[in-house]
Amino acid sequence: MEFKCVKADLHDAIQIVEKAVSLRSTLPIIGNILLEAGSGGLKLSSNDLEIGIELLLDAEVTQEGAVLAPAKTLSSIIAKLSDGEVSFQVDSGNNILINAGRSKFNIHGLATDDFPALHKLTGGEKINIEADVLREMIRQTIIAVSLDEAKQFLNGILVEKEKQELRFVATDGFRLAKKVAVLSEANSAVLSIIIPSRALQEISRILQQEDYQGVVEIVVTREQISFKFKRLYFLSRLIQGQFPDYRQVIPKEQKTRIILARQDLLEAADRASIIASASANIIKLEMVEQKLLITASTSSIGNVSELVDIQKEGENMQPIAFNVRLILDVIKNIAEDSVVLTLNGSLSPGVIAPKDSKDFTYVVMPIRTPESK
Repeated sequence: MEFKCVKADLHDAIQIVEKAVSLRSTLPIIGNILLEAGSGGLKLSSNDLEIGIELLLDAEVTQEGAVLAPAKTLSSIIAKLSDGEVSFQVDSGNNILINAGRSKFNIHGLATDDFPALHKLTGGEKINIEADVLREMIRQTIIAVSLDEAKQFLNGILVEKEKQELRFVATDGFRLAKKVAVLSEANSAVLSIIIPSRALQEISRILQQEDYQGVVEIVVTREQISFKFKRLYFLSRLIQGQFPDYRQVIPKEQKTRIILARQDLLEAADRASIIASASANIIKLEMVEQKLLITASTSSIGNVSELVDIQKEGENMQPIAFNVRLILDVIKNIAEDSVVLTLNGSLSPGVIAPKDSKDFTYVVMPIRTPESK
């Protein structure tokens, strides 16, 4: 096996593929990256049995072949090589000779026989979605995914599809995020699956890193999901379980509707978090002279208060308390200039959404305080 490629391209490819390398598994072979040199160039693959990644790279292949290279070692070597061309030669004993500039490395590889193959999904439900839409859907919902491993069905994002509507929903029991997109293609298939947050996080990072613009091809089967775009193929298992009925969590009433500038709320909440961080991150919202008063108090530090200009519709709001971190998470992930805060009392969930868009909804549970009624 022998090939040449550009060091910078190989380095970028390894950074992507090593996301699916496991270094802590009881199965040592999945700590390697599979290198396959063929007529189409160089194919790099990794598979930790939860997710798998395959990427095709331009390379000048002199002799076809395949070898397993230790991922951590290979990544470190390529990162530190000088820029320019890098060549690989693999002998019959799977020893890998790497040449770049004045540097020569000879590392031990492995035969590929026992490496878990990354199979291609066929025959499942197919979805085509623009990369920028997928990135946005992941970004706005992944903030609400639960980190509690005891509730595995909440460790991912619920994906539902009906005709042309695609919905992403995530919840950790304290907040819920829902994002809706309209697909360009419609079919009668109805879909409801849970995708692990780790897989979607990696997909989002790859799309961001590549700044990819175009269509992502998604295939869903009973137990797995694949994403294909550019020269990359990404495979992930699905989470098996029953996602809670999120529709029951989203309030149907709108007693009080407050419209305010996103940046004003972000800055005021961020300043209040300095004090709130020492008291379970609690901030209190209430109406004072037709403005929104945001306060936080900690006996060992002090207190903070700030008035924010708003437009109010409906009833006067009751004082309500929230975890400021949950508020900041969503405000940072809304791009629009104005947001709407909908309230139904001090003990009912609040809803935060962009003012001029109905495709994103964020529900946050209040915190009970001595003043709560």
